[in-house]
Amino acid sequence: MLIEGLPLRGDTDPTKRKIGLVPQDIALFDELSARDNLTFFGALYQLNGASGKRATAEALELVGLTDRAKDKVRTFSGGMKRRLNLAAALLHDPEILLPDEPTVGVDLQSRNAIFDNLETLKKRGKTLLYTTHYMEEAERLCDRLVVIDHGKVIADDTLPGLYRLLPVTNLLAIEFENSNTGLP
Repeated sequence: MLIEGLPLRGDTDPTKRKIGLVPQDIALFDELSARDNLTFFGALYQLNGASGKRATAEALELVGLTDRAKDKVRTFSGGMKRRLNLAAALLHDPEILLPDEPTVGVDLQSRNAIFDNLETLKKRGKTLLYTTHYMEEAERLCDRLVVIDHGKVIADDTLPGLYRLLPVTNLLAIEFENSNTGLP
């Protein structure tokens, strides 16, 4: 992987701070509150004191969980946990976000909330490398798509470019005729 044209050099490469990972599996502590979870993850990025509190507040606000900041994660729905998982990846304000199937197993409301969050991040200039099995998610969010099958890249293009690769099997032609019948 190259970031800004440079290869990553080992586990401690400082360039990795530009990446935020949202793992598919929930990576939270159920017995801690939402705020305490974010404080813990923020400390991993040396976000302590005022900067840590500010980052935590901003992340909770973005994912819509400010009102649940003091609640233990074990009381959260699956969708709320996924949103908090996203918040944890955003604390250090990464330039690149790697969400790995962030909508798996969530209800429609939470799925839409996650997408709203990701679209907001995209508008803020974040790079999203989004992993999904659902084409409608990729269509909604991605500028470029890479399709991988059995570990091999089988397509890499924009959405319109990928559509052009599909075989045309059904063609429907509709013609309208103005018959001047006096009807508007």
